[in-house]
Amino acid sequence: MSGRLDRLLRRQRVAGGASGSGVEGPGADVVALVALATRIGGTALECGASAAEATQMIIRVGLAHGVGLQADVTYTSLTVGSYAGEGEQPVTMVRVVPALAQDYARLGHLEGVVEAVSRGEITLDEATDALRERESSGQEYRRWVRWLAAFAQGASICALLGGIWMEVVVAGLATLLIGWVTALMVRRRAPYFFVQVVAGAVPMLLAVALMYLRGLGVTDLWQLSPSLVVAAGMVSMLAGMGVVAAAQDALDGYFVTAGARIIELVMRTGGLILGVAAVLWLGVRVGAPAYLAPELIPAPHPVVQVLACAAFATAFGVTSGLGPRGAVMVGGFGALAWTSYLLVLTPLAGDHVLAAGAAAFVVGVLGHRLSRWLGPPAVALVTMGIAPLMPGMLVYRGLFRLVVGLPAVTPNDTAPELFMLAVLTGVGLALGSSAGAVLGRRLALPTEHIARRATMLSMRAGQMRRR
Repeated sequence: MSGRLDRLLRRQRVAGGASGSGVEGPGADVVALVALATRIGGTALECGASAAEATQMIIRVGLAHGVGLQADVTYTSLTVGSYAGEGEQPVTMVRVVPALAQDYARLGHLEGVVEAVSRGEITLDEATDALRERESSGQEYRRWVRWLAAFAQGASICALLGGIWMEVVVAGLATLLIGWVTALMVRRRAPYFFVQVVAGAVPMLLAVALMYLRGLGVTDLWQLSPSLVVAAGMVSMLAGMGVVAAAQDALDGYFVTAGARIIELVMRTGGLILGVAAVLWLGVRVGAPAYLAPELIPAPHPVVQVLACAAFATAFGVTSGLGPRGAVMVGGFGALAWTSYLLVLTPLAGDHVLAAGAAAFVVGVLGHRLSRWLGPPAVALVTMGIAPLMPGMLVYRGLFRLVVGLPAVTPNDTAPELFMLAVLTGVGLALGSSAGAVLGRRLALPTEHIARRATMLSMRAGQMRRR
């Protein structure tokens, strides 16, 4: 009798432990869904998307399968969890996001996968396989095409600033050398701050070497302006700083991610400035300060300026991995940004900061409004479109005034004023593009119910963090 009672109690304890609490383990479908959503969000952040865009993708995938998902983005990590319904256990997964890099081609592919999953065109397993296959795929272009695009970046910016053919060639070679050296350092896992220091030092070293030869009597170099070479290199490096995503995260209320992006932006810019300043100081010591002084060079014809901006943005798209169609599209936005800048510059009484902000606003609105039809992600269209407006020449003029102590371009130039103008230009670009993005996203809300709801929830997720 006692043996039967013991067996009965044992069965009751086992049954109570399994189901007596009324909580069932999560289904395999929910676990697979959360795993896919976590991979999607981490990939989006890694490729350069804003926190709101990554959150929108996660929520949309969950809503398409009838599961409410929550995401917590902290720049270097991502936490995704499912709502715990009655009688169900919650599922939570954490993914560490590796070093962020601008890979807009991969981001565009990710948006396509999210669209297909949301419409039920592919299963969760097929979506995971597609993402893994993309991660293991090679570069979009051959190496010589990427090097040619890097050369075109420096050459086009130099042409935009009014350089002659010799300066255009040297600036292109400087940017090509920057790309080669930084790629080598990245493969050796060098800290990104020192990568930026070397990136700033390379064009300055080339300029100092050429001007030293000029001082020794090489007459062929008398027409060469080193300031254009350095400014072209600095604009090329400043273009990939992630200003747009940082400002957008701040306006959307994702303050942790925005703060981390801004700190990284400051560190990268500081490394770039340190590299230029160190070599400029060296140039002063070898006796080339007069030759390194920034010069007031007349701007080329507006058509030449617009074409140069289009070429720079196109080359930037190629080096960022966009396909030929996507590179042409971002080239068009580069031309749009500079055209807008020129059109509003005169009505704004020549105020460079306001004109740059207004141009960035136009690009931000149209980039988010048209990205669905054009192909490349909106963040790619905006980031590459406003890249030619980066204040590379202003930074160099301020550094020259600070290091050498001589006026740069005009006698009234002072280092604090020049640096402040450069900072205000960067802030104007960030705020203009982000304000345009806010309006553009409102105008481009998807008509599909799930996509529209996910977009609205991602915006509210950031706003709820303010409370």
